[in-house]
Amino acid sequence: MGQKTKVVFDTNVWIAIIFNKTLGQEFNNLFENEKIEVFASEKILKELARILNYPKIVSYFRKVGLTSENSLREISKKVTIVSPVEKIYKIRKDPSDNIFLECAIESKTKFIVSGDRHLLKLKKFRNIKILTPREFLDIFAKLT
Repeated sequence: MGQKTKVVFDTNVWIAIIFNKTLGQEFNNLFENEKIEVFASEKILKELARILNYPKIVSYFRKVGLTSENSLREISKKVTIVSPVEKIYKIRKDPSDNIFLECAIESKTKFIVSGDRHLLKLKKFRNIKILTPREFLDIFAKLT
């Protein structure tokens, strides 16, 4: 087995994986085949917990027999938690996005996968590529 590709997912990517069946299946295949190692920080998980409890999302979960708590628990099993030391102040228009840069630096990842325009606009930060989920999947397919 080769080395896993290290990556940080923005919270919006986790939401896309949960709600978009095609995207979800493609990323689940990467998890199941142990192709990627996803890193998160406590701040990222707190942000995700907050989003998973939005009324619209809770309502959707109820319809399909899921809960926010179960989804967060499943995601927590899939990530490696790091505690970033370095504070980053790169994104000024939405400073909360800096937590993904901090996590990627701490975990020495090669990629941040995001749907957030503030992060995507950077394209790269200290040799960390910032890609949409589709760009990541396309590049990843070429790497393996």
